[in-house]
Amino acid sequence: MSGFGKRDGWNTAAPLGPESLTWKHFGDIRSMLILGRAGTLQNMHPVLDQALREHSNFFTDPMDRFDRSIKPIHAMIYQPRASENAATVRDFHKPIKGADERGGRYHALDPDVFWWTHVTFYESIIATQEFFGTPLSAAEQEQLIAEGLTWWRLYGMSERPAFGDAENYRRYWEFMWREVLERNATTKFAAGIHLAKVPAPKGIPHAIWRVMRLPVMGIGVWISNATMPPEARKILGWKWSRLDQAAFEVFRRTVRIGWELAPERLRYLPDSWAGMRRYRTDPAAYLADSAHTEDRAVGAEG
Repeated sequence: MSGFGKRDGWNTAAPLGPESLTWKHFGDIRSMLILGRAGTLQNMHPVLDQALREHSNFFTDPMDRFDRSIKPIHAMIYQPRASENAATVRDFHKPIKGADERGGRYHALDPDVFWWTHVTFYESIIATQEFFGTPLSAAEQEQLIAEGLTWWRLYGMSERPAFGDAENYRRYWEFMWREVLERNATTKFAAGIHLAKVPAPKGIPHAIWRVMRLPVMGIGVWISNATMPPEARKILGWKWSRLDQAAFEVFRRTVRIGWELAPERLRYLPDSWAGMRRYRTDPAAYLADSAHTEDRAVGAEG
């Protein structure tokens, strides 16, 4: 992915922590509606497709794979000791390496590859609010992207592919659509995942899952298609009709209203809500992390 070149001004960062937009939005429970979309965008990268086929249980138990991936990443944002949690996430990927079908070597911790997965996380924050919440303003998007650079620095990885400004963010996506992302075995599986015999998620009895699997997974695929960027939909060959769009407009309005009416604790994922509550009762536990990320941000700007 060396063909992408950063422009001046890329080294812009903003603090993470309880006052950040990342804290406010990353744990929004509505993000689960586009979990499949985020995963498909990630897996359009050829290296991630290869790695999943060789090292993951994604094809046999995708719900387990999602669960194991998401929890430690949320811990980075909502629990103290962010750097330690970031190291856990990073080191989980150390053994994921091998040779691709063309004989080239790949590694999940290749900074270009890891950066792509990282960018899709905060792109999903923007998309969740765009489709199901209150769309972020241009200034809020710029802040979120700047926070993304501070987030990246927690991993302690090369900053060669990294940036924290909106202009490079836009150019990066254009480059990825044009030069890197593809339709592959993993995205093909995702498009028909509702037809696969996916094991029940934790906590759901198998008998109940057998009945609800097809409609629940089918709706998930439909939402992924509804929210997929047009460029990705074109690469994947996914179709979307006017009738689909009309139905989705009703669905997204219903989600927005339901979220506004729900109690605050039900608006967030359990792990995220637990972190928010901990901060309210024990803010001192987060002070060191807040100072650390702010120092990173100020140092980057200076």
